Parts: sequence; C-alpha cells; structure tokens
Amino acid sequence: MKSLKKMRIKQLELKQFRNVEDVSLDFPENITVFVGNNGQGKTNIIESIVFLGSGRSFRVNDDKILIQNGKEFAKVEAVMDSGHLLKIVVSEQGKYLQVNHSPLKKLSDFIGYCNVILFNPDDLNFFTDAPKIRRRSVDFELGKLSKDYIGILSRYTQVLTQRNALLKSRNIDFSLLEILDSRLIEYQIPIIKQRNAFIARLEPVVERFYQAMSQTSTRVNFEYRSPVSVDSSILANLTKRMQEMHQRDLDIRATQVGIHRDDYVFKMDGVPVINTASQGQKRMLMIAFKLALVSLVYELQGAYPILCLDDLFSELDESRRKMVLKMIPDAVQVFITTTDMQFIQTERNLNVFHVNKGIIHKEVI
Repeated sequence: MKSLKKMRIKQLELKQFRNVEDVSLDFPENITVFVGNNGQGKTNIIESIVFLGSGRSFRVNDDKILIQNGKEFAKVEAVMDSGHLLKIVVSEQGKYLQVNHSPLKKLSDFIGYCNVILFNPDDLNFFTDAPKIRRRSVDFELGKLSKDYIGILSRYTQVLTQRNALLKSRNIDFSLLEILDSRLIEYQIPIIKQRNAFIARLEPVVERFYQAMSQTSTRVNFEYRSPVSVDSSILANLTKRMQEMHQRDLDIRATQVGIHRDDYVFKMDGVPVINTASQGQKRMLMIAFKLALVSLVYELQGAYPILCLDDLFSELDESRRKMVLKMIPDAVQVFITTTDMQFIQTERNLNVFHVNKGIIHKEVI
C-alpha cells in the first residue's frame, strides 16, 4: 500500500453531496466535532470522508444516491497532510477518481491514500448479521492493508462463480471441474493464512482496549472459523475437505466448502457475544475493535488512520465518553458527530462545526 507518514485531511470540499450544497472545511486541530440535531446532515459529512477512504458509501450501494436532488454530479475533494490531492466525482455516467490531478481507472489504486476507520451505530449488527456480512466487514479492513489480499480474493470469487455455474449445468465437464477445484484450493490457502494472521494480531489488542474501557478483566476472544486449520497440512486438509463434499456439491449444485463460508465470532469469557452480552457490552466491544484497528494500521503502516465516530457518545455514560476520548492517541485525526457538545468532554483543542439542514458553520471560540 502507499507509504504515508501522515494520514490526515487538511481541507475537505463537498459540492452537491447529499444535502450539502457547497462547502470547504479546514481542520487545524486533530479532533473535529459536527454538532446538530438529528437529520441535519452530520452523518453525510462522515459519509463523504469514508467515501474518500474506500471509494464507496457505507450507507447505500448506488453512488448516484449521493448526488443532491436535481443536480448532475456530486464531488468530494480533500487536501491531505501528505500533500496528495484526492477527488471523487459521481455522476450519471459513473464514478471518476483522481489523485494529484491524474485520473485513476481502478478503485484499488485509489484506496490507501486516506485510510478511514468508522464507528457507526449499525456496526452493532456485526454480532447478529449473517456470516457474509461479517466476512465483508473483515475483508474490507484487511483489503485496505493488503492489495495482494484484494487481488487473490477477487480471483477466488471469479473461480467460485465459474464452479457454481458448472455445477448447475446439465452436462458437467468433470475435467474442467477438476481444474476449478485445484484453483479454488490454490487461492484459498493465502486467504485463510491472511485472515488468520489478521485476527490473531487483532485479538489481544481488542481485549486490552475492552478491559481498559470496561474496567473489568473480561477475557475477549475473536475467533476465526475456516474450513481447515492453519498448519503445515493445510493443503492436504483442504483438498480432503473438498473431495469429501464433492458428491454433495453435485447434488445441490453449489460449492459447500471454502472461504466463502468462513465466519468470525466474538466471545467474552468463552461465551459467544450474541448469546449473553448486553447492548452496552456490544457497543464497548465494537469500540475496542475499532481502536484495535487504528492501532494495527499504525503498527503496519507507520501512520495512524483517520477515525470517524458517528453518533457514538449519546449512548455512553459520562465516564465511558471520557475513557474513549482518552484512549485515542493524540496523533489520530478524529471526526465526531453529536447532538450535544456536553457529550464531548476533553481538554484537547477542537474544531467545532454546527450543522443545520446541510449548512455548516464553524464555531468561533
């Protein structure tokens, strides 16, 4: 990925993005707070920042929804501390990506200039959603750290689609099926290894943050469930599992074994979170997960990612609000949305913007 000493937005410009008509914002301080009533556009600003980091919205699948009603395009542009100028324009014709005035054809070439970690209330669904949603979430974070991972996962998905199509055909070419089986196994091994390593590095950090914020000694496990264990026999074991399910695949005409069926399970004191944890515990665990991601990105890339906390503090008591802000390193650029500035208690300097019906005004202190 890109080697950046600073991962920080100096200036953000939005044009015809959601309900924001035209605005340019400067961020001299590392913590920025957008304050306003619900439905005024605070999350739209967070969405634009995440959009710069990933090239996609975390709220909708169709980019065109980001375009303000009645307008022809939406634009998000940012000047980074690194000196890079990033721009995304969305129109009816599609999505246009640009770095330093040079157009990019592939989204993978855009990702990495602005790494963003987001907490959003919907993240709590991680614990109850279908496994594919959890896989997508982990793949998204892992992919920002490794282009190789994105590439190999894409190739696996293509072969899986081919294999499933072949299984559904009337006359199955078994020689082709054998070739596809071999490729599936080949592509799965590095994916399993990377997923396993990623979770293994995250788990103790998540536990440390959770224990600090909850002020308990609760044991936290982040379990990766894959078709085989990661050891010297991974190739033989994966081949065996595929062969064991071969007839089953033919019967139901779909591939039953593979990393497309992996899952991730959080446990507290050995019990799956989904079974016993309260909403408050789940929220603190998800915050710990996000802070662990921030820590891991710094460890691997030498630069902290940007952290966006959307509507977090209203659901925390005063002591935990203070604890969360205290646990964020000073060097991290943080964007926060809130309905009440009383929720943000810190001695650090802040940029404060008031948001009302898409109009953004900076508070003069």
